[in-house]
Amino acid sequence: MDSKKYLVGILSGMILMVFGAGCVTTRVDEQLMKIRHYQVYQPRQYFAPTQYLSAGGINYGYIEKGQGPTLILIHGGIVTYDIGQSFLAGPYWDSLAIITGLGYVFPLHSQSLIHLGAISTIDTWEYNFNQLSEKFHVIALDLPGFGNSSKPDTRYTVPEMTQYLNQFLEAKGLKKVILAGQDYSGLLAIDYTLTFPDRVAGLILISPYGTQSHPFYYPVHLWWHYPRWIARNAYRGKAARVDIYRNLLKRTGRSAYRKLFYEREYKLIENTSSPYGRLIYNDNEQSEKFVEGIIKYKFDSNWINTREFADELIATHLSLQDVGRKDYWGILTLKDENRTDWITRVKLIKSPTLIIWGRYDPLIKVEEAEYLDKVIPNSVMSVFNSSAQYPMVEQSDQFNTEVIRFICGLEGSCSK
Repeated sequence: MDSKKYLVGILSGMILMVFGAGCVTTRVDEQLMKIRHYQVYQPRQYFAPTQYLSAGGINYGYIEKGQGPTLILIHGGIVTYDIGQSFLAGPYWDSLAIITGLGYVFPLHSQSLIHLGAISTIDTWEYNFNQLSEKFHVIALDLPGFGNSSKPDTRYTVPEMTQYLNQFLEAKGLKKVILAGQDYSGLLAIDYTLTFPDRVAGLILISPYGTQSHPFYYPVHLWWHYPRWIARNAYRGKAARVDIYRNLLKRTGRSAYRKLFYEREYKLIENTSSPYGRLIYNDNEQSEKFVEGIIKYKFDSNWINTREFADELIATHLSLQDVGRKDYWGILTLKDENRTDWITRVKLIKSPTLIIWGRYDPLIKVEEAEYLDKVIPNSVMSVFNSSAQYPMVEQSDQFNTEVIRFICGLEGSCSK
């Protein structure tokens, strides 16, 4: 009996130590961010002039062109590239690092040294915007937290982002639109369509996040992820710690980006299940220009030395924390007709839907496209055979043709 009490006492003490150390670390991080001498943020110069619209306390950055049916292009790219999971594996290792002080040696599980937020912007659509605007009224939007839009101190859940998107559309006076979303924003577009079905005339999903296999997710998700109120502070602290490493980022970032996107030694070898596949499979001239533009902005401008960089890190980590904890995953259990959670409701989508997938997408298997095409009632699927995660860049001509054909196929969408 005494041994049990002793064990309970030890465990209770360890828990209190973790929470106490976490609180102290968070306070230190907040002070570090306050005293940081940030440079003045210069809005990113896109391939078209950025316009701004204020609504609900958010300043939305977007570009706009053309006439006809309204097509809203929403960037993906809310993903980080980590170095060995920052040498740690999850929230419990984070706690150990806080106790031992290693949190200031490594940036913890911040997925960390090479933040990909610079592609979470309007630039995703550089090879599509002008061509599509010849047929349609096209708006490319920076989501709150990214690019030239405001970066509010919020939770960055999918439902919140859906409300932000709706707030923007209402402020623009747009009653019915066609939504196109890639990766994270494909998930956002699905959620928006389910929340406001009467406002979506058509849906274009490009490798949407949230359908990948994760057979052991549901038994562990309640205890593996931080409670949200802890996560919000923890990820703010991690962003502060990554901010400390910004000079290291500049030295290592360029080569890591090139390897991740298109260097030959990283090329996916006919195996879509490989976690080491490149984000760009078709390394043509415009793909290289796309990546080099990201590198130039990240490492040759002052972006990495601004407060906006740290705020975007926070938005990225909180977005990932949200999609990681919710029932946005699990294609295996998704096929269970008795389930009623979020993602199974894709079968309730009534809007005509175009599903686009890169055959060599290393993050989300092409089999998920086949499933979505099966369960969404009014859908059509197109697999791009020379693309990975960015078919709109890698095979832009085919992408534009498919989108134009789809929208023109909607009743009354294209003028004669």
